[in-house]
Amino acid sequence: MAKIAPQEYRMIMVGDLEPHPDNPHQGDVDVIVASIKKHGFYGSVVAQKSRMRIVAGEHRWRGAAKAGLKHVPTVIIDVDDETAQRIMLADNRLAEYGQYDDAKLAELLQSLPDLDGTGWRDEDLSDLLDDLGDIEIVHDELATSRSAPTPAPAAPEGLGDDPDDEDDSSDIEDDEPTGEHDRDAHHGPASSAAPPPRPKAGAMVELIVPLTAAQHDEVTGLVAEIRSRDGDASLADVVMAALRSHADRQR
Repeated sequence: MAKIAPQEYRMIMVGDLEPHPDNPHQGDVDVIVASIKKHGFYGSVVAQKSRMRIVAGEHRWRGAAKAGLKHVPTVIIDVDDETAQRIMLADNRLAEYGQYDDAKLAELLQSLPDLDGTGWRDEDLSDLLDDLGDIEIVHDELATSRSAPTPAPAAPEGLGDDPDDEDDSSDIEDDEPTGEHDRDAHHGPASSAAPPPRPKAGAMVELIVPLTAAQHDEVTGLVAEIRSRDGDASLADVVMAALRSHADRQR
């Protein structure tokens, strides 16, 4: 059964705390110092009562010391050595199971006037935006435009009775426009400035959008919700409706 570990909250002098000798985690203290100088020290360090060893927040403690603080808020827990090691491991490990909603993260970072003290850099935001923009569009191969062959004139009545007047397939082929000559005759020379061809009518175009696991789950849920409300709409209809709605809001 879940319970709250015995603990108390106190302001402790930085020098009265010590890092746990078994802590395998390594952090960037300078990034923490930048955050402390920008926002002040917030939260607390967690220490084992019997030894005053830090079991959670060691790098925050190091950052506080480097930033020149004399005291840090400390939660003191009364646990044995093995439990202290387990708490230390859990504190380091559990955060690694989380993940970001990249689109929401990018939106949040862009909304700030600067990224000072956030642990994020402008380069990180640029990389994130590049990843979000990595959309691959695959088109099917377009059919080559070609004029219909000129039908052969009907043979005069009775002509087919003479063996010497049998149809010559080579004559029909000579009358059929083909290849580059046909394209030049009907369309003229290709323009180097012409835009790429759009898919022909009825052609299917596949849009591949990379998603995080969280985004995939959210998209699946939203599509199911829309279909339960509006009927069994195709995914293409759902996407087009969402894009039109977003475009209307931007106008």
